[in-house]
Order: sequence, then structure tokens, then C-alpha cells
Amino acid sequence: MNSVVGAIANVTLRALLSRRRSLLMLLLALSPLLLALLIRAAGRPVDPVRVERNLLDGLVIRTVLPLVALVLGTGAMGSELEDGTGVYLLTKPVPRWVIMAAKFLAAAGLTAALVAPAALLTGLLVAGDQGGGAGIAFAYAIATAIGALLYTGIFLALSIATGRALIIGLVYTLLWEGLLAGLFAGSRAFSVREYTIGIAGLLDPGHVTAQLDPVTAVVGSVAVFGLSFFLATQLLANYQVRGAD
Repeated sequence: MNSVVGAIANVTLRALLSRRRSLLMLLLALSPLLLALLIRAAGRPVDPVRVERNLLDGLVIRTVLPLVALVLGTGAMGSELEDGTGVYLLTKPVPRWVIMAAKFLAAAGLTAALVAPAALLTGLLVAGDQGGGAGIAFAYAIATAIGALLYTGIFLALSIATGRALIIGLVYTLLWEGLLAGLFAGSRAFSVREYTIGIAGLLDPGHVTAQLDPVTAVVGSVAVFGLSFFLATQLLANYQVRGAD
């Protein structure tokens, strides 16, 4: 079974890397790092830790992470369903959860591989070891990798449910995660962005201020991951039935 997951994940990964929009995501993931290089070239800021937190929270967590996950998550399965090539995979005697595990592994792994190292290097370049800057960078990098799992799961399920996943996901990212989720205390408990920052706060409570308590962030993350994977698997099983009809 592991060989099947690995084979499907490998094919999916190569397909994602061959698409032009995925290559553009590489540039997007590198944008915080490029900005950090410019800041460092201009001289270390007066308050480097504050600048580091603003970059990691405002740019990486709020913008770069969900957008990269959106493109890769919707492309992992949604593109195959749209162009009809996914039918060949669905007709194979492979359990649907195995297919989803492989697709998720490829999309989430690539998202984390692009964004998490960029977050780490961005923090280290801006603040280094001053004022706990290195600890903040590592905390955000790990939290970003976890956030990649959550966002990818959501967008993967969305891509199976609708052919307009990219547009709906973009609205969700910009409107909910980017704006509304941070405005009200109650809405934070349903925000992947807040979960991600909460996990960073759990890893470095002395320097990262999170609006959610660690328990809510961890429980919410587990719930989103489990629910999105379950829904994606069920949606893919139902898609096969519709295709057979």
C-alpha cells in the first residue's frame, strides 16, 4: 500500500511542478525572503523582532501560505477531474482514502517545502538571534508547515466538490482568513490562520503573542485536518458514482 501511495504522490508532485502557475507559487513563496534580503541590505532595523513578527504574521501566514496552498491543493486533484485524466485513476482498484492520502502528501508536502524554509530564513535574516528572533523564526516555520497541512486539506476537498474551487478558495482566503476572522473574538476559533499563529505561540510563548489559547489551536487543527480528509475521501467516492452513471 505504501508503494501505491508513493507512486501516486510522485506522479502528482511532478504534475504540480510542471504547471506554470505552480512555478509562480515558488516566486510567491520566495517573496518574504527577498523582502528580508532588502531589509537586511538597508541595515538592521531598530526593532528587528517587531519587523520579523510583522513579516511572518502579516505576509507569510496571512497571504503567502494560504495562496500557495490554494493553488497546489486545488491542482493536485481538481485539475485531473476537470481535464478528465482523473477518471483513469478512479477506475483503478485503489481505495479512495489511499488516493487522497497520496494527493494530500504531494500537495501539502510541496506547500510546506516552499513556505516553511522561506519563513525560517526570513526570520533569521531580519532578526537573527537578537531578542529571541531565532526562536520566533523556528516557531513560525514549524507552525507554517502545520498550517500547510490544514489549508491543503481544505482546498483539496473543495477542488473535488466544485470546479470553481480556485475562485471560492480565493474568496475564502482573502475575505475570511485575511479580514473577518481577526475582527471578532468568536471567529478566531474557526480560522486556520489563528490556529497557525496559536501553534507558533505554543512553541515560543515568550515571544509570539497568539489570540487563541494553545488547546484551542491544537484541537482546532486536528479537527480541520481530520474533517477535511474525511470529506475529500467521501466526495471522491461519490464522484466515481456520478461518473459511472
